[in-house]
Amino acid sequence: MIRIRGLLSKTLLLVTIVAIVSLAASYGFVTAQQSKRFEAQIEEVQYGHLRVSHLLFDQQLEELRLHAEELISLSTLSRKTPEEGKLYFQEIWSRLQTSYSLSSLSLSDGDTRYQFGSFPSKYIESMQKETIRTGNAQSAIICHLECELSTSVPITFNHSTWTLTLIADLAQSVEFLNLITGSNVGILAPSEAPVTSETSLKRYITEIITGAGELEPLLNTDLSESQFEQLENSGLRLSVNNSEYFVWFEQIDSIAYPFNVMFIREISDLINQQTAQKQQVILIFVTVTLGILLTLITFSIIPISQINKLRRAISLIASKEYNTARYRLGQRKDRRFNDELYDLEDEFRNAIDMLESYEHELDVSQKRLVRQATIDSTTGLYTRNVLVDDLQVIGKKNTAHNVAIFFLDLDGFKPVNDNLGHEAGDIMLKKIGYRLKGVSNKFIKVYRIGGDEFVICYTNYDAKDALLEMAESVVQLFAAPFHIYETNITISASIGIATQDASSIDADKLLRYGDIAMYQAKEEGKNRFKFFDESMEEKAQLRFTIKNDFANSLAENQLFLVYQPIVDSSSRKVTKLEALCRWQHPELGFIPPPTFIDVLEESENMNRLFEWIVQSVIREVAFLDEIQRDDIIISVNLSSSQLVNDRAIEFLKEELERCRINPNRIELEITETTLITNFQQAKFWIEYATDLGFRVAIDDFGAGYSSLSYLTAFNYNTVKLDRSLLDKIDVDERQQRIVGSLTQMIHSLSVPIVAEGAETEAQFEELRKLGCDYIQGYLISKPIKHDDLVIFLQNESDRA
Repeated sequence: MIRIRGLLSKTLLLVTIVAIVSLAASYGFVTAQQSKRFEAQIEEVQYGHLRVSHLLFDQQLEELRLHAEELISLSTLSRKTPEEGKLYFQEIWSRLQTSYSLSSLSLSDGDTRYQFGSFPSKYIESMQKETIRTGNAQSAIICHLECELSTSVPITFNHSTWTLTLIADLAQSVEFLNLITGSNVGILAPSEAPVTSETSLKRYITEIITGAGELEPLLNTDLSESQFEQLENSGLRLSVNNSEYFVWFEQIDSIAYPFNVMFIREISDLINQQTAQKQQVILIFVTVTLGILLTLITFSIIPISQINKLRRAISLIASKEYNTARYRLGQRKDRRFNDELYDLEDEFRNAIDMLESYEHELDVSQKRLVRQATIDSTTGLYTRNVLVDDLQVIGKKNTAHNVAIFFLDLDGFKPVNDNLGHEAGDIMLKKIGYRLKGVSNKFIKVYRIGGDEFVICYTNYDAKDALLEMAESVVQLFAAPFHIYETNITISASIGIATQDASSIDADKLLRYGDIAMYQAKEEGKNRFKFFDESMEEKAQLRFTIKNDFANSLAENQLFLVYQPIVDSSSRKVTKLEALCRWQHPELGFIPPPTFIDVLEESENMNRLFEWIVQSVIREVAFLDEIQRDDIIISVNLSSSQLVNDRAIEFLKEELERCRINPNRIELEITETTLITNFQQAKFWIEYATDLGFRVAIDDFGAGYSSLSYLTAFNYNTVKLDRSLLDKIDVDERQQRIVGSLTQMIHSLSVPIVAEGAETEAQFEELRKLGCDYIQGYLISKPIKHDDLVIFLQNESDRA
């Protein structure tokens, strides 16, 4: 396959192709026009020949009639008898034949007839009768064995009307028609059918044909049946001995039989004229095309040389040879007439300057990015990318015989950001990074891999004891508080430890194992370390399933609410219901609330769960109103994520307004641990909630270690004692004294108390005596679904 290179070659090829296509189209157009013109000319010739034929034959008949009248006038036949007329014509018959080219003559009165020559009496009889009847001359062509001119004129013999009929040969008329039209003419024998076995024009038997000698090659040319059909229908074009002919038939009316006239016209001049026109078209197009090609070549050399120069410059720019590219382009010049290519050259020069500048900036940025990718800007520790690369290098080069990673996640770092701001958080991270750098040595390297996540990579340790010692020292790094903004902040770290043999190291799996162990350390109380084992991976898989299936659980109604009644300690009447969420998974079965709540707290799913609980609780409140139990309050537990999310309280407010429910029907429970951990945010949140009309309860009171100092910091409506203070309240005097002191203190603040976990009548009675206003526990009821709650409340009404 030929490969054309060069813009000029492609342009010339394109122009040539366009010229050829245009020539072909024009040639086709001219041919079509010529074909139409040829057909029109042929039709015009055919029409002219037919018209001339009619005029000529009419003229010949008229002349024959005048001859007949002339004979009557000169011979004074009107003064003679028919017999005398007969004798007269016998005397002059030979002269008449010669003078008027007559073939026969007749005198007739319809009954008696005197004939001269081979008179076709049976074909002419009707014309003679018409002449006698009308007294007017009648003329027509008559075809019997041959075609002839005939005329019949009236003549009077002794007051009786006779007709004089003359019949003349057509040969002279055919010769005249040949001279007038310039076409050869043949009269087909009327009584002879075409000889179908003949394959030339001789199939048609003619009585007369002009130019028979010179037409002999044409008359002998073999034709197909389709050509014969075309000839008889519309005419046929034939080529013989470099001559072109057009042959067709015209039909002329006559007495007895209509007869066909065959015309043969030479059209060579017309065909040659058309050929000359086509040659002129081709010549004009070739001339124009050559002119265009020469013009393109003349005007394309300079632009193409400029394009080649730019092409070479592009190659140099791609190779970053900017100075050489400038040299190739040359200096910028002032030109009187600029065009797009010169402007493009200037743009190339500007692009070279810009690319050179960008490359310099890119080098600087690349160095900066490399540092950012390898060194954390906040702590100065290595980044996650470096950790992964280091682990891969260890696995490929066998530079260590064993590897351990310590996966650290800070406990309580989020409240620092939330309460003191992100700037304080960055200061905290810098201080933590500085402390962690202290453990670095030849075999220990520290990395920051996320917001508050760090990894220590320990290679070539001697035994597990070395890892234990390392873990203890890392925990101790967080023992001393961090001084930030004149505030001492205590923070700890949960540490997960994972090990692998260096020869089969898998960086992703090692980090995942460390992460899993770290979460286990958090679950067991934080500020500690845990070694990875296989059971932890099952828990991690459970966490993944919970996180992944949560959205479907809402859509498929796997989640549902149960309600645990809280009764007045004096009347045992239900005053509150605590709403609790449950999850029945189709594969995992019942998932304990602490398990899935802990997982959902790590994402936005906790907010979705809260919104679902709120909508469900509001429907339950509406139901209580319907059954006239608007004295019952429903309490909803809040997680730490809701306390830092203003959207939670706003959503609760909007839903209550939409359903027209008073906010004091809802009590929001906040655990003591959550309150202490996020005190400033919790204080703001609780104040906003109480301003909106919501009730607030401090849940699990007594589980913390510094809760008493917060009791006077903000408004709340209820305190719920933690069940750890009440599990032996009926037999343990120390618990009785503690609970008694707490109830007195809390009652002094005019706040009612709820005691959780009453399972026996003895416990219930003791809690009532100690001053607990409301009591909750299995003695009264387990957490129950809506349908069971309806029955429970109905039974309570029945007892009342």
